[in-house]
Amino acid sequence: MTGKVVAINKSQSKEDDSIQYFRPSSVGDGGADGGRRRRRRFAEWLPWKLFQDQMNPDKANHGWFIGRYARECLHILPNLPTCIKWPFNQTSTVLEWHQVDESLREPGIYYGYRPEVSSWMECCHSLFTANNETLNFWTHFFPTVFFIWRTVQLAGQWNSKDDLHSAEYAQSFMAYMMTAILYPCMSAVAHGFSALSHRARAVLFFMDYAAINFYAYGSALLYRSYVLPDTWMENETGTNIYLTVCFSLSLASTALTCTSRAFVRDVVAQRLMRLAAFTLPYIWVSIPLFARLVNCFGFDESTSCPTPDTLRAAKYHLCQVIVALMASFCYASHLPERVMPGTFDYVGHSHNLLHICGVTATLFQMEGALLDMEVRRSFLTQNHLAMVDPYWNFWVPVILLGGHVLLIAGFGLYIYWNEAATVECEKKKFKCH
Repeated sequence: MTGKVVAINKSQSKEDDSIQYFRPSSVGDGGADGGRRRRRRFAEWLPWKLFQDQMNPDKANHGWFIGRYARECLHILPNLPTCIKWPFNQTSTVLEWHQVDESLREPGIYYGYRPEVSSWMECCHSLFTANNETLNFWTHFFPTVFFIWRTVQLAGQWNSKDDLHSAEYAQSFMAYMMTAILYPCMSAVAHGFSALSHRARAVLFFMDYAAINFYAYGSALLYRSYVLPDTWMENETGTNIYLTVCFSLSLASTALTCTSRAFVRDVVAQRLMRLAAFTLPYIWVSIPLFARLVNCFGFDESTSCPTPDTLRAAKYHLCQVIVALMASFCYASHLPERVMPGTFDYVGHSHNLLHICGVTATLFQMEGALLDMEVRRSFLTQNHLAMVDPYWNFWVPVILLGGHVLLIAGFGLYIYWNEAATVECEKKKFKCH
């Protein structure tokens, strides 16, 4: 009996010794041949290979399969950035936190920073290599493409209808979609090319801040046109005041966020100013939406949400509020990288989650507004409450966009004029940023 047990243990240890995990930095794998061997071994041991064994009845063993799959994943995932074959040769440099300026360091992010000054080609190259800005770019680039496609699709549907008033009724929604396209586009550009120089970084993020605040006005226009409670819609003076305050808060928020980057040197103060600048417009824009959600889910559902489609639209808006709060929490808390420093340098850090939550909130907002457009169209058109005034739908957004451009130009000129002083400060090894 003892001999059998020993034999079984030996066979088990032999099977365990035969498992060769993927190790991208193993000895003897240098040079081009080593790179090919690493990629071949990585492809050989990819987790989906284990599924092929499970398709064979002679090899199927679910308990062993789950344990082996988990071990393979745990061994491969930490080394994934070093073993993926990117479209370009991986010659770009990534830096550790102590090698970059203090203003560029993120809490809990230890590795993966790009050089502070890079060329255009190096920035483009960095979008296809592993660093802590790669996913920040792609999580807003793909949504930009999707929002463009969705806008073209909806515009084609409304223009193809026989009802000549469909396009006019959808003017506010199309103005909102322009702002929804602009903010992820500017964010992707800022994250992708912020490593060109200190001056370019500042100006690109000025554009990013302006696009976010321009989107806040687009959301207010969307709510005024299709989402506000019926009693709020009937108060024309109140709705005009609502949009006017949104217009002012959009410009003020851009000025505050640009000030935090151009003049404020304390990192904590910068983040607090930006958080306040983005939170206040969102609260003001969403006050009518909060009132509608409270009436629908808290007090009288039969009058506030009389039909299933109205209730479904309200659920979309509620999901949008929840996901937007999650985005704010990610931005303010720097979780999870603050709890597990160095673990989420490339994937899963708070700014990745912020982008994902922000785009998801926009999708919920968009779908809820589309339902409201269809369900409430007869009420809005019969009572002459539909927003078909080109003043708010076209001229005010154009004026607001011009105001944001002037703010970006003003702060950008300040950065440009102080470049010489900044360079001199760096030569003297003072804290310049």
